[in-house]
Amino acid sequence: MSTSLEATSTRLTNIERDSLNAQLERDGYVILPQKLPDDLMADVLEAIDRISAQIRAADPATTSIKQQNCVDLDPAFLRLVMYEPALQLTYDAFGAMFHLNQSNFVSRVKEAEDLSNFVTSSPWHADGPRPNLFPAVNGAMGLHYLKFGYFLTDLTHGTGGSLQIVRGSHTHLELDGKGKNFNIEDYADDFVQIDCEAGTVVAFHQAQWHAAPPNLSDIERKNVYVSYCPTWMRPVDREFPTEEQIAGLTPEERWILGEPRPAQRWWIPNKDDLNRMSRFKRDE
Repeated sequence: MSTSLEATSTRLTNIERDSLNAQLERDGYVILPQKLPDDLMADVLEAIDRISAQIRAADPATTSIKQQNCVDLDPAFLRLVMYEPALQLTYDAFGAMFHLNQSNFVSRVKEAEDLSNFVTSSPWHADGPRPNLFPAVNGAMGLHYLKFGYFLTDLTHGTGGSLQIVRGSHTHLELDGKGKNFNIEDYADDFVQIDCEAGTVVAFHQAQWHAAPPNLSDIERKNVYVSYCPTWMRPVDREFPTEEQIAGLTPEERWILGEPRPAQRWWIPNKDDLNRMSRFKRDE
């Protein structure tokens, strides 16, 4: 089933895009000016709750959940993947030749301690391609993909496992190459914890250092991460779909999900390819 356009426009203006991109380049992250539309957030939360209930019913020992490739599990996640402001900023980063890199949702219950297993909490890291396994340019990783965090439950109370980042760290080697000797207290001046309201959208560079402490609150922390990369890169957590799997989707959705096409067109677009995502270009 195809997605529909949001009832209320969330489109970014050119001025907003200029400001957001400048912040993203400087700090490695940015908070988008508008929250998710209520109807979209409600649909995504319903999908998370339903899928999480099925997982926990199958294995009662399961508490916190991280579900990869959620875009294939419910149309609500495809609507989120097609969220216009995210696609506008991704177009600014990569031009027309980008597609879905990764999608996952996380539902974290209250935890008694930091288990550091990337489900109950996330230790300090930068995302792949693993920075210490890929060449750095001038001491930093280039932008391989742009990541968006959609935070769907209230985190303003400060104990819910909010996203933490080190401002500007995308311009450094991962954890400054310190490994086990890394100490976040050395970066206190640039430490940011995003204790945000439900519906907040955060965009960040894949090389940004980030972490999430355990959820110590009674509010189940629910969020979705979606990232986009150039079409010459393969997705992280999914295979490309068959024609049957994307039948009935819009041309934009087909492109984002990686419709079948000749090998060279993943690198060199034809005229239709360039026009496919033109809705996300700058306003003239």
